[in-house]
Amino acid sequence: MCRMIGIISTKPIDPLKYLVDDECSLLVQARKGDQSDGWGIGYYEGRKLKVFKSPNSVYKEEELFKKLVAQISSSLIIAHVRKASNPRGLPKHMLIGIENSQPFFYKSYLFAHNGAIYIPDEVIETLGDYKSLVKGVNDSEVYFAYLIKELEARGDFIKAVEAVEKGLWSILKNSEKRRPRPYSSLNTIFSDGDRLYALTLYLEGKSARSICYRDSEYFRLAYYYNDDILVVSSERTNDDEWKLMDNGELLVAELRGNRIDYRILKLDLNLEI
Repeated sequence: MCRMIGIISTKPIDPLKYLVDDECSLLVQARKGDQSDGWGIGYYEGRKLKVFKSPNSVYKEEELFKKLVAQISSSLIIAHVRKASNPRGLPKHMLIGIENSQPFFYKSYLFAHNGAIYIPDEVIETLGDYKSLVKGVNDSEVYFAYLIKELEARGDFIKAVEAVEKGLWSILKNSEKRRPRPYSSLNTIFSDGDRLYALTLYLEGKSARSICYRDSEYFRLAYYYNDDILVVSSERTNDDEWKLMDNGELLVAELRGNRIDYRILKLDLNLEI
């Protein structure tokens, strides 16, 4: 299971505080949780999306990670450290590679996921032309391609998320897989270059605890907000006044005037949480 952070701010910043310096920074989370299967950072310089990814352990490339983070100046950033899921039962070496590291991107879209999709091959068969977005063997990339397909069909991220969640249940029902659920978690941090979205949605791991402070459920995203910045993370990175998202909630944040505004939405989902 992975860890991830998204940041939206009123002006360009470097993300050292949340990715490196904090007591429970993303780097610390990776070390404590053994997220050793790749890492990546995506960010926007104006309208230009830049992404750096590595297939290696972030804590074994700590100096490279710190150097890259210190050079970033952006008001929209998503970072991810990976602990590979393996629903296909592949040999471990096949799971590791730059094409399997996150965040994934397409056009102006940037995406990070924490969880497992248990029916990746069945989902791929529904993607049509969007099948070409799947470059590796990471089931999260299949989720990304499915989400982009629904987003471009509907023109609305909220409707796309709801369609993907319901679609996964339908695909499972129509498949030969005998599984009780199609995914463990759909936790996602996503950006279209203007807004930052964060989805908290999980069916498993409710007894697992956050890595650093052990004070929340593992999959329950936390966020910190003041007028100038919103940070959403797999878990809080410090002792500031973070809030927890509830299961089934979507956070939407964007720049309005000279401040960051956000709202929390309860989604229309085809399941009991």
